[in-house]
Amino acid sequence: MALVVVGVSHRTAGVELREALALEERLERAFQDLKACGLDEVVLLSTCNRVEAYGVADDAHAGAGSLRSFFEGLAPGRRPQVRKALYSAVDEDMLWHLLRVSSSLDSMVLGEAQILGQVKQAYERAVEAGSVGPVFHGLFQRVFTAAKEVRNSTEIGRHPASVPSVAAQVAERLFGDLKGRVVLVLGSGEMAELTAEHLVSAGADRLIFCNRSVPKARALARRYKGRALGLDELGAALAEADVLVCSTSAPLPLVRAEAAQAAQQARHQRPQLFIDISVPRNIEPAVGDLEHVYLYNLDDLDALAAEHRGRREEASREAEALLKLRLGQIRDWMAASRVAPTLSRLSAHFESVRAAEMARSAAKLSHLSDEDRQKVDALTKSIMNKLLHAPLNRLKAQAARGEGASALVRGAEELFDLDPEKKA
Repeated sequence: MALVVVGVSHRTAGVELREALALEERLERAFQDLKACGLDEVVLLSTCNRVEAYGVADDAHAGAGSLRSFFEGLAPGRRPQVRKALYSAVDEDMLWHLLRVSSSLDSMVLGEAQILGQVKQAYERAVEAGSVGPVFHGLFQRVFTAAKEVRNSTEIGRHPASVPSVAAQVAERLFGDLKGRVVLVLGSGEMAELTAEHLVSAGADRLIFCNRSVPKARALARRYKGRALGLDELGAALAEADVLVCSTSAPLPLVRAEAAQAAQQARHQRPQLFIDISVPRNIEPAVGDLEHVYLYNLDDLDALAAEHRGRREEASREAEALLKLRLGQIRDWMAASRVAPTLSRLSAHFESVRAAEMARSAAKLSHLSDEDRQKVDALTKSIMNKLLHAPLNRLKAQAARGEGASALVRGAEELFDLDPEKKA
């Protein structure tokens, strides 16, 4: 039995190639194709930043080859690109890769929280597809436990490391609970929407979208159950906003100091947070001089994010040390699971021989009382267990050390004529 992973990620493939290999719309067919390739168990992970297939195969080389062929077949017109971008790992390297991925140590944003949920979802979909067996069931549960431990016992996820997440943290520090706070989003770019998502995740539930293109503002408003405005209504909206997120491509500032001053007067000097992630800046710098207005631009947020990324880098070293400990424990469990079927068959074989001999001797023991027959039965079980004790322990120990376990397994199965297909 071999463990194998093959895939691409943001480290090896651009977004266009990752999109060509994405599995979300073809998961059912993918599971069918991989089962037909001879893989015993399969889990498929498809996110924005990675597309990977984890498999259990009889042979590592053959399993990796099947998975590589599968990925190349997803984009037949780009086979050379796919072939170059694919990476693979087997057995312990595969375990280490899965642990690092699930713990967000291999993510584009170190320590991001979404990946563990995505791996769990991938596992659950594989269970629904009937492609998870005893190996992956036990393995993924142990990986999930290790990843949770990393998040709970290290600082890996406690310091926002992207500009949108830092912006949300700044808002939380200023206002505390964001529930009921009004967030005004000026612009409709990707950064504006990402920042809005982080603010919503932090509790914000009253959003206003203001854009030169009202249809774009309406589209975002529908998505976040907010309101849509045109630029001509910006002045009134400023007075409502507790948080302003500005991300546009306008060549000149859209929010002037005079407008911010008027908004402050209408708000009776209640605090406001202005977040300008536009390039060039779209909020006049003088706005930051107003007494109750807190202005952060892209450079401010990026500096905070860089500081946090440094902390996450330090935490990642602690996380890797913890994962190495868990890797050893999972490796021991995997080794034991590899010999478990043989141990079970060997015990069952001895028990069948013992039970058959007891049945054959029933007539000779008929003169014994029920109590004495139970004592004879217990005696034969004790003798059998003592005979099995040394070989079973030797197999377990060799498997744990990875020293010749497969040879011992084959030897035991040949010596005692154990049928691998026979259920214990």
